[in-house]
Amino acid sequence: MFSTDLFSAEHSGSILQKIIHALFGRISYHRFLQIHFFIRKAAHFCSYGLLSALAFFSWRATLPARQRWSFRWAGLALLLTLLAASLDEFHQTFVSSRTGNFHDVLLDIAGAVFFQLALALAIARREAT
Repeated sequence: MFSTDLFSAEHSGSILQKIIHALFGRISYHRFLQIHFFIRKAAHFCSYGLLSALAFFSWRATLPARQRWSFRWAGLALLLTLLAASLDEFHQTFVSSRTGNFHDVLLDIAGAVFFQLALALAIARREAT
């Protein structure tokens, strides 16, 4: 759904502009464009990071092992995230108000790697106590 016209920059921008104006008053158009860009990219980073984390736990349940963390589960989660991000950007090339962007795939994978590292650290910390 996030790949559709409904979540294009044009549509999300008009809604975000109303929210920002209600909370902070009028801001310059240039400042708004910066905020809008940051929010859209942060959404990429976080949503694909979350997908990666959920995929990790799914792989862990599907391919059980004695340890609580495994490169295998993390790698499969990253691979699944890469596939989903790539297909999402490919899909956007067919939507007139969207564009497929390889840089977004890189941002998605960066979010996935960040979440995988956070998971690994959290699990290691839990096991240490």
